[in-house]
Amino acid sequence: MTIDPSAVTSLAHASRLIRERRLSAVDLTQSCLDTIHRLPQLGAFVTLLEEDALACAKTADRDIRLGDWRGPLHGMPLGIKDLIDMAGVPTLAQSRQLRGYLPKRNAWAVDRLVDAGAIVLGKLTTHEFAFGPPVFGECGPAACNPWNPQYFAGGSSSGAAVAVASGMLLGALGSDTAGSLRSPAALCGVVGFKPTRSRIDRKGALPLADSLDALGPMARNVEDCALMYQALAQGAGAGEPFDLTPRRPLRIGVARSFLSDESPLQAEGRAAIEAALEVFSGLGSHVVDVAVAPLRDWNAAGMVILLSEAFAFHEYWLRTRPQDYGPALHDALLLGATLSAADYVRALEQRRLMTHQLDAAMAQLDVLIAPIQAGAAPRLDQLHDWGFLESPSFGIAFNLSDNPALSLCCGFNGQGLPLGMQLIGRRNDEITLLQAAHVYERACDWYLRRPEL
Repeated sequence: MTIDPSAVTSLAHASRLIRERRLSAVDLTQSCLDTIHRLPQLGAFVTLLEEDALACAKTADRDIRLGDWRGPLHGMPLGIKDLIDMAGVPTLAQSRQLRGYLPKRNAWAVDRLVDAGAIVLGKLTTHEFAFGPPVFGECGPAACNPWNPQYFAGGSSSGAAVAVASGMLLGALGSDTAGSLRSPAALCGVVGFKPTRSRIDRKGALPLADSLDALGPMARNVEDCALMYQALAQGAGAGEPFDLTPRRPLRIGVARSFLSDESPLQAEGRAAIEAALEVFSGLGSHVVDVAVAPLRDWNAAGMVILLSEAFAFHEYWLRTRPQDYGPALHDALLLGATLSAADYVRALEQRRLMTHQLDAAMAQLDVLIAPIQAGAAPRLDQLHDWGFLESPSFGIAFNLSDNPALSLCCGFNGQGLPLGMQLIGRRNDEITLLQAAHVYERACDWYLRRPEL
C-alpha cells in the first residue's frame, strides 16, 4: 500500500515509509516541489534545483529497491542556506558582492548530507551575508512568515525556517552566529539546533564572525533534527543513533536574568516559558533558577567580537567595492572599523569570564532554559534597517560560550503566531540537550500544528 506524500508528518515518518517502500522518494520530492511552486510569495528559495532533485530521487528509489539504504536521510528532500557552498550552484549570500561566484566543490557539511542520501532541492533565502536586514530586490527575495506573510520570518536562516514550516522541505542546513538558526525557527514554529561549533565542520561556508559561527540543522521536530545531526556530526559518538529518552529525571536550570524586568522579553513570551517550566516540573524534572551574566553583558561582548571579526572579513571589499553592499549592512560593517584591538581583547576577556561562570552554573544541570526571542514575530512593515543591531540578541550568549542550543515552539500568541524558547546544553553534550527538548515537545502538541497556507 502506497502512502500519499501529503500525509507525511515528519522526516522520521517519511524515512520509515521510504525504507519500507510504502512511499517513493520521487513522489515525496515532487510533493515538496509542488508546494514550493504553490507558495512563491513566501520567498523561501533563491535557487531551485528541480531537475537535479528529481534525478537524485529516482536514483534513491533504485538504490533502496536494490537494498542499498544509506540511513534515515536517504531520499529526504532538504535545502541549504545560501551562505553554504554547493558545487556548480551560485552562492550569493543575498549580496551583489558575490555576483558570478560559482563554487567548484561542496561545503563539508553538504557532502555529509549528500553521502547520507539526502536530496537537495535548492539554496535558501538569507539576509545579506547573514547579518543585514531582510533583502528585497535583485539579490533574491525576502522570506515571509508562513503563519502570516505580513510578519517577519526571523534571520538570518529565514528561508530555511519558512521552507520547513510550510512543508516545502523536511529539513534544512543553516548557520548560527547570534541565533540565526534558533530565532527564525522560533518565529516560524519549527526546531533550530546549533551544536557545539566543532561538531560540524564549517569548511565551504562563508563566515560572519569566525569565532562565533556554527552550522546546524533545522526541521519540523526534535527527532528530525537529531536524525540530521547524526549524519552531520563529527567527534565522539558521531554517526551513532540517538536514544531520545532520558535515563533519569532532568535537572533544569532557568536563566532568570534573561527573564527579568530588565530583559526585553514581552509578557506573552514570558508566560509561555513559565508554562513550559511547569510542564517540565510536571514531568518530574527538577527546576531551579540559575545565576548567569545579564543579557546586556553578553550582548556587549558579543557585538564587539562580531563586528570586529565581520569587518576583518569584509575589509577588502569595503575599501574596493563599497557600492556592492546594501546600505544597512555597509554601515553596520563599518562600525567594526571604529573598534580598537583593545576593545576586542577586552571583549574576549569578558567572554572568558562569563563563559566560566556559565560552565560553573551548568555543572550540576542537564539543560538551561532561556528566551530566544522577545515574543512572536513583528510585522514586516515595522522593521527598519538598524533593528537587527538595536534589539539585544537572546542567542549570542551561547555562541560566545559555545554551548549547544536548540529552539522550539512553546505556544502561540493571540494572533496565532508561534512563540519559542531555547534550551542550552553542556558543551559537547548534544544528546542530553536533544533528549530534554524531545521530552518537552512530546508532552505538548505545539509541534503538530501547521500554518494554514
